[in-house]
Amino acid sequence: MEVYRGLKRCLQSRERGVVATIIHVEGSTYRREGAACLLLEHGEVIGTLSAGCVESDLLEHARHVLQTGRPAVHRYDFRAEEDLLWGLGVGCNGAMQILLQPYDPKHAPHQAEQLFHIYEAKAMTREVCMSGVIIQTGDPAKQPVGSVFFLDQDEQQTLGLPAQAKGLYQVIRDEVEITLFAETIQPRTPLVICGAGPDAVPLVRGARELGWHVTVIDHRQLSLRHPVIADADEVVLVARQEYGSISVREDAYVVVMTHQYELDLMLLRRLMESPIPYLGVLGPRRRTEQILREISEERGRFDQDERNKLHAPVGLDIGADSPEEIALSILAEISSCRSGRSGLSLKGRSEPLHERRKEPLLAAKS
Repeated sequence: MEVYRGLKRCLQSRERGVVATIIHVEGSTYRREGAACLLLEHGEVIGTLSAGCVESDLLEHARHVLQTGRPAVHRYDFRAEEDLLWGLGVGCNGAMQILLQPYDPKHAPHQAEQLFHIYEAKAMTREVCMSGVIIQTGDPAKQPVGSVFFLDQDEQQTLGLPAQAKGLYQVIRDEVEITLFAETIQPRTPLVICGAGPDAVPLVRGARELGWHVTVIDHRQLSLRHPVIADADEVVLVARQEYGSISVREDAYVVVMTHQYELDLMLLRRLMESPIPYLGVLGPRRRTEQILREISEERGRFDQDERNKLHAPVGLDIGADSPEEIALSILAEISSCRSGRSGLSLKGRSEPLHERRKEPLLAAKS
């Protein structure tokens, strides 16, 4: 999201910059394929690729990319003795290849707009889509290096790309052999917050920092006018009696925090039957259990899927007390559910921290 905002600002001001994207990773690195940052001509860096390890070096390479107007790929290897070449002592025990793409709205507006639309999709899309950028080509005239485009399902199948592609692939496009960095763009995580009280403010702020799509629902117009709440992606004013008929996306993560028994009852009546993956309820366990007993007396027992998606009390057990800590515990729990992880301490995890991709990735040449 922050890279998108930076590109939008540059597009409006005609400021130049370079988009740096990780296109291939080996071993353990700070971030994975698809992570990006924007390097502006005056030296500002928007976004991160590392813990500050490579950005300063990338700024030097970015200046050359802006001078030539041509993209470039740079490799960093922090494994064992090779790290001594950089003198960074990063200790990541990994290597990565980074694509540098010029972004020049003034002198190359067409290319800049194409790149902008890719990041606009990353920030705004509500449907899964896929983008591609050419890293190497057998025919620069027909398939120029640095060309960016969206790949519809027909072209994905023609190129033989997997459904959730993210990485380097050697394919034939329009009779030209190319190395393509393909990236599946997922919609932003949709978070629906029912209740706009003071404790919803840090939750909205934190979710926005994570780049999630935030919707806040409340019957109090004054509460919805709070600057942080009003900055949510969607703000929905409802009448009290309408809580029982609200409509949310099937893939939404919903947090109920109205602090009113009657409103929570209406919401749980509605949401327990919906196919959403996550339903968190803020409040005492006993209160939520009373609501569930009341609903079960009306409609019968809950099935296992309904029980599994209910998180009450909401959040991970971190000893949260303040609204900010409670928001942190809720966001962490949603993140763990979204990724299918346990939410336990990483020190007890024996498996790799990042999922290993099954399809082969082809290393691009610098």
